[in-house]
Formats: sequence, C-alpha cells, structure tokens
Amino acid sequence: MKPTLRRSLYLLSALLIVTGLLVFQSGASADDLPTWPTKVPAGRIDFRKSVRPLLIINCLECHNSEDAKDNGNLSLETRKLALTTGDRAPVIVPGRPDESLLISVLKLEGIHQEAMPPTPDKIWGVRMEILRRWITEGANWPESIRLVHPREITEW
Repeated sequence: MKPTLRRSLYLLSALLIVTGLLVFQSGASADDLPTWPTKVPAGRIDFRKSVRPLLIINCLECHNSEDAKDNGNLSLETRKLALTTGDRAPVIVPGRPDESLLISVLKLEGIHQEAMPPTPDKIWGVRMEILRRWITEGANWPESIRLVHPREITEW
C-alpha cells in the first residue's frame, strides 16, 4: 500500500474514532461537531471554532514542524509558519483566497499529484466555504493558538 494512501486511511480512521467518541461523550449529533459543520457560521469566521478543527483534522498530520521536510516544507502549526513556510510560500494570502495555495491545492481533483488532502479526504462544500471566507476576512489567527497533531486532540 502506498504511504500516502496508508496515511489517508489512518487519518480517516482516527477521525471516525474521535468523532464517535465525541458524539458518544457529549450526546450531540455528528452535525454539531466542529470537524463536520453543516452550515457556514453567520458573521465573521472564528478561527478557534471553525478553522482550527478543519486544519488539524485535514492538514496537521503531514504539515507539522516534524514532518514538514517531507511535505513541501510546509508547517501549519502557527499563523507565522503558515504564511512563511513551504516550497511555494505563502500558502495563505490574507484577503485573497484565489491567490492562496491552500485553497488551490484543496480544489484539485484527487488524482492530481499536488491535491490536498490526499483522497478520499477532500475538503469541499461547507468546509471549503468556511476556509475561503476566513481567508477573505483576513485569515485572522491569534498568535496564541498553535495547532497540534490530530493524535494530541482530546477535546475541541
């Protein structure tokens, strides 16, 4: 099995386990979880509530400081790293989602070599619109928030 496919299957399995545990513990439905929003929030996009979970679940397994060298030299752990690291930095261009590499690679078909995240974990629909709006609004990311690997998440 290819490493990329294995990684995708691992991430999908971890996501399903975490989602199931959170639903079971909270009594909430899966629609209430920040990793699977059913609608774009009204008003400004809150990084902590709406963007952070999407980046952690879909990007941080590969784009963390430890693994960045094997993944385009991109770390998405902090705003500064997201704006300055990567072979084709900046990955996020505040105010300009169509010029942001983050959005470009998320929109690519799964068969494309640069498509992120690797299939079958594509971001589309509500999750894509949340990321686009967040970038359009200036990609506000408080300096105090550092993203962590999905395996380190115990609650959102």
